[in-house]
Amino acid sequence: MKTFTIITLIPFLLLLATFRGESLYIPRDDPSSAPVNSLMARQNVDGCASIHNTFKQAGTKDGLSFPFSDVKACYTSFAFDDKRRADTIDTVKKVLNGFYAFVDQAKEQPAQGFDFKAIDIVSEFDNLSQKQYANDHEFTMDATNLMTELKDPHTLFFPICYTRFSFTQKISLYATVSDGMQSIKVFKDNLEAGNKDCEVERIDGVAAIDAITEFARNKVFVSKDNGVRFNLALASLALQNGTYLIQPRSSQFTLQIVLPEKETTTYDLKCGANTKTIMRDWEAIINNPDDLEKFTDAGSYWQNFCANPPAIQEPGHNKRNLRSRSRRENRNVAYPIDPLTVNPELLKELSPPVNLGGKLVFDAKFVQFHMLDNNVGVAVLASYDISSGASGTSLPDAFKNLQTGFKTLLDNGTQKLVLDMTNNEGGLTIVAHFVNSILFPNANPSFPSDFRLSEIVKNAISKASSGPEPTDSIFDIGGYLTNDGKAFNSTSEFFVSKYIENDLSTINGFFVSQTQNAWQASDMIILSNGFCGSACTATSLLLSNLHGVQSVAVGGFPDVPLSFSSFPGGQAFVLDDPLKRGFDLKTDMDLLGLSNEAESPKDMPTNTVLSFTARKAFNVGNTDQVLEYTFQSSTNHIFFDEESIRDPSKLWSQASTLI
Repeated sequence: MKTFTIITLIPFLLLLATFRGESLYIPRDDPSSAPVNSLMARQNVDGCASIHNTFKQAGTKDGLSFPFSDVKACYTSFAFDDKRRADTIDTVKKVLNGFYAFVDQAKEQPAQGFDFKAIDIVSEFDNLSQKQYANDHEFTMDATNLMTELKDPHTLFFPICYTRFSFTQKISLYATVSDGMQSIKVFKDNLEAGNKDCEVERIDGVAAIDAITEFARNKVFVSKDNGVRFNLALASLALQNGTYLIQPRSSQFTLQIVLPEKETTTYDLKCGANTKTIMRDWEAIINNPDDLEKFTDAGSYWQNFCANPPAIQEPGHNKRNLRSRSRRENRNVAYPIDPLTVNPELLKELSPPVNLGGKLVFDAKFVQFHMLDNNVGVAVLASYDISSGASGTSLPDAFKNLQTGFKTLLDNGTQKLVLDMTNNEGGLTIVAHFVNSILFPNANPSFPSDFRLSEIVKNAISKASSGPEPTDSIFDIGGYLTNDGKAFNSTSEFFVSKYIENDLSTINGFFVSQTQNAWQASDMIILSNGFCGSACTATSLLLSNLHGVQSVAVGGFPDVPLSFSSFPGGQAFVLDDPLKRGFDLKTDMDLLGLSNEAESPKDMPTNTVLSFTARKAFNVGNTDQVLEYTFQSSTNHIFFDEESIRDPSKLWSQASTLI
């Protein structure tokens, strides 16, 4: 049977850059006919060439950083093209109008507890066609930032061209609460180690709490809850491939993925009885060091990273891989849509040493199982993206490891169970459903969902479901079941129903022993900083809403309720698979013979990942309640201190006292 994923995308900070574009590279279709314009040549301001020269002079790809000014000059050197804008807006509007599940909900005022701006996203993209732009980067960042106004990390306009570098100030921050008062402190300072735990009083002349709060409200988009966004503006740790490192989606105030607004930030610190002021420039770090080999100047940078298709391609890039029945074998493999990996050496450099309390009893890298004192067991469900990184594994092995881990806790006498879902940004829903089935074996492990039934979606569903053989399309009704687990008899029945994913037989087929039902809901608690997103919500929200499992959220603001999960979405999809595996909307439209329909989106004119929420999920207790737009506060609320920010086991112990 088919299974589908909630795809985890790139919940990074995407900022609007301010700049002047005085000398521009004019992109051409033919790389050999794309000279730098004469002004750039005279002034020798080709920032892309400057980056290349720094790399060549160093003679190594390792440990290099580049001036903010060079990356800014590189990014802003590409000429604005009105036709490219028109084609981009046309494609985006067709995706939003035809397929975006929340296009109507986004126009509504937020529920109490949420903090975001209601937006008519289609009209706002129309407005971009009337603006004047100095260069391509300026338009692209407008489009990027406009999409992030949705506060929906599944729905992104992510330009490959302008995200090849990360920008760091070599300092990270965190928040503590003492006697009801919140303060910002230094998590780690790579340039002045003695600044650790100093209080940050002001940032660029503004009270530090106010500066971070406003930044989270306007710049971070990982949640509709500003308390969760506040957490992600600051530093936190996450289990990554078996090791605790700084979460690459956290620390967004001082670790950014697009060009920051200005080059320098000033911090006023209080260190004990002493005060000091430090100034930090942004340094640019290439995310993939191999990219340094792929350009020498603005012309080659554009062709290899910005043009669509890029000059450097994976094998078969121009051949759309129409899905066949044989591809169904791969649908249970996590789909790494994220084309970007923050340089792992940078993450290691920014991370403090971590010494966990308790006893590690089973390690599967993407999950770990620990024992604390007093028969408290901890399941660290760090990710449901089982195939990424060094911890990549197959679905059968992932299922086996999950069963083994929970059984190991049981064998060690676990009576209280802490489910740590902090900084779990999602992955495969079938993995989340498997966890649900381990803990509550006799319950439906899925949320009901449905598509946006535009004319083109209804046409796609009818086409995908009309043949005698499964098409393996996202729109094939064979991939779904009724809420009571039955197959649909017709598309007309499907159009008026909500449905769950057809993965129950797959999940049940992997259970080799009954370790389930070992704990009651009252024996468990969910721990999260609110960044339990996408597929992670398929565990946290279902355990809470259906079974009444308690939750505890860490961080956010004092005396303000905090979500314990974010962006439940339903299912994310992408216009065009950057890895060319064929799991994308363009492939579906080709497969179903709908590519030439007027409502079908065309290719993006630049190398841009355009993703969107394709299905919306509903509350199991109220199937008219859209989860993405429903504020659900944690049942308990705690805060970091100087120890627990660097030792997650302190939070485990604190959470266990609430069970």
